Amino acid sequence: MDNGNTPMNASQKQTPTITWRKIRLGAIITLIALWVLFLLQNTEQTQVSFLWLTFTASRILLLLGTLFVGAVLGAFLTYRFCAKGKKSQLKPPQFS
Repeated sequence: MDNGNTPMNASQKQTPTITWRKIRLGAIITLIALWVLFLLQNTEQTQVSFLWLTFTASRILLLLGTLFVGAVLGAFLTYRFCAKGKKSQLKPPQFS
């Protein structure tokens, strides 16, 4: 008599994980495609004034530069917060 306690095979266990990976990969590819399309639509030159500097640059370069600066700052801050969090997790000294 089968009481419903049959073990699941390997493909049944991995199905939800594989499905979410495919959905996440599809979403990432879609966002990258939309981002590239956005960049390609902003190719004209624009004049930029920052403090005492004034220069002309392509909007693509400005957008890519902004992305790079944001990614570097985000990585740096994430590293700093993670390092600070690990320091606070140190065990207090043992008193005898």
